[in-house]
Amino acid sequence: MVNPSLPLPTQRDLARGRWFILAAAFLWSLAGVFIKFLDLHPLTIVFYRSLFASLVFLPLVRPSQLRISPAILVSVLSYTAAISAFVAANKLTTAANAIVLQYTAPVFVFLFSRLVSGEKISRLNGLALGVAMLGVAIISFDSAGEPEMAGVLLALLSGVLFAAYIINLGRTKNVSPVYLTWINNMVCALLLLFVVHSRLALSLHQAMILAVMGAGQLGMPYFLFSKGLETVSLQEASLIALVEPALNPLWVAVTVGEIPSRATLAGGAMILLGLGVRYVWPLLGAPAKIVADD
Repeated sequence: MVNPSLPLPTQRDLARGRWFILAAAFLWSLAGVFIKFLDLHPLTIVFYRSLFASLVFLPLVRPSQLRISPAILVSVLSYTAAISAFVAANKLTTAANAIVLQYTAPVFVFLFSRLVSGEKISRLNGLALGVAMLGVAIISFDSAGEPEMAGVLLALLSGVLFAAYIINLGRTKNVSPVYLTWINNMVCALLLLFVVHSRLALSLHQAMILAVMGAGQLGMPYFLFSKGLETVSLQEASLIALVEPALNPLWVAVTVGEIPSRATLAGGAMILLGLGVRYVWPLLGAPAKIVADD
């Protein structure tokens, strides 16, 4: 949803916005690798990630940007809940399952954007989403009844919460992405401090990993995602971000040897196919009516 008070974005603006969101998805996809190297309580990880992210962005915040509104309050609460549920899921199930199941979020983004903002679901977007969500379903059914089911449910919850965060970004178009990234992480760290105050001990190695995560894997991608949404619709942004669950299992397999199950590999392939439907098929001559309807 593009701000109607601003000029319509050019094709160059739209392409830049898509690259911002793609870069955010790439950085997000590294989360599983970092988390697997940290023998810490999940909420301790979330606390320090957000603390370091807020410290990195603090020097960039200008006094004129400081503000509080209902949309910002929803942003910080949905952000804190979403990343907390996701990190906890990574500890209770495989990184592959956690990241892929979080990406039920586009289903809710499409639904909520239609109900809340009246944003039409184009045929091409709907087709791409259907194919990608089939991949998510394959992974979900493979984990049903297993001991890791608690992690699976938390990952699904993180998807709902992440969708709420994305939809709410449509209400913060006039808020600086720098300020929004800072306040999200600052409030997240303050809220979690009351929960993890007895679990704050870190080794130097852990502190270094968390600092890198906070600056480069959490703060920067959320900033890029917010920038991308200045020109890219909520629905399209949620589809581009599906690159993350396709890449995350690969990084974890390469670095820590956690090999995804066949179901996860099949589900990841379906997600990539869904993205191909959305972005490659039109270039190969999709039916004109479907492309035009987009």
